[in-house]
Amino acid sequence: MKENEIECTNCGSVAEQDSDYCPRCGALFIDNVFCVNHKQVEAAGICLICSEPFCEKCGHSVSNVFICNPHAHYEIYEGMAKVYGTSDEIQIHFVKNCLEEESLHPFIFSRKSSPMHLGGTDYSLFRASGDYNGHLINELKLMVPCSEVLQSEEIIARLEL
Repeated sequence: MKENEIECTNCGSVAEQDSDYCPRCGALFIDNVFCVNHKQVEAAGICLICSEPFCEKCGHSVSNVFICNPHAHYEIYEGMAKVYGTSDEIQIHFVKNCLEEESLHPFIFSRKSSPMHLGGTDYSLFRASGDYNGHLINELKLMVPCSEVLQSEEIIARLEL
């Protein structure tokens, strides 16, 4: 760790010493930050999607990332949030390329294995299709860092998919 860096006690990631909060999990590094909805209640964290402080009633941790209640519907894995989903591989790569052209950092997440590896047509590692606990199993998910969600959604909305 460099001299001008600090370690987050919540997630262990490294941040710049002058940071007010952890960019990986939303934990606050400073005191006297108050909820945007309840001005007299101290914030529990910073929503990594909208970058606003929220108290425990207005936000919570999802996969060790602090998210406000209005953004709690996002699927979050490893600090990245799903902004688009489809079963069409060409379409997911098109959207990914559009986001990369805007200097964003999309990542395609799939539970499917490659037909080249298992010798056949698309094959789910779970040998199932349809819905599993509210999530499509064969869906290709386009993930972006939480801080890029709002900008990504604006770009995707303009694509007319």
